[in-house]
Amino acid sequence: MNDLMEFDLGYYEKRIKQEFVIDDVGITLERLGEKSYEKVIPIDLNNPDLLNQQELEVEIAEVINFIQRVFQKNYSNRPIWFRTNVIDQAVNDYVGVGLLNFSGPWLKFIICSLSFDRADQNGDTLMTVFDTEFQWAINFELSQDASCVTVQKFK
Repeated sequence: MNDLMEFDLGYYEKRIKQEFVIDDVGITLERLGEKSYEKVIPIDLNNPDLLNQQELEVEIAEVINFIQRVFQKNYSNRPIWFRTNVIDQAVNDYVGVGLLNFSGPWLKFIICSLSFDRADQNGDTLMTVFDTEFQWAINFELSQDASCVTVQKFK
């Protein structure tokens, strides 16, 4: 077991699937709390780098500041990332779960995940960041149909 977490990653994966996945399509974060932030960012799907990190930092400064404040308060309680591809808008393909590494380029990790590992059949790609106590979540959703990335905060 990781000394930075109360439980192992398998526990968090199982809990996320049980509490926030309904009908195996996407993720329902309203079960965690109210949506307190949403920003839709148009993208060019033909550009391999869907998002420019510096521009994204400006666009979603409120979310980045929130995550950094939380992390500074409790360095040992790193958030969990949970990655899902929604294939053909009909079924989830669970890609992975892990700890978000704040000592490295965490935003670049999210951008690269959305840019280079997209869902098949023009589906949605979700990268959701949860705190380990499930008090808040930040969701990054790439919609290939709508050519946008939506960033949402739930608390």
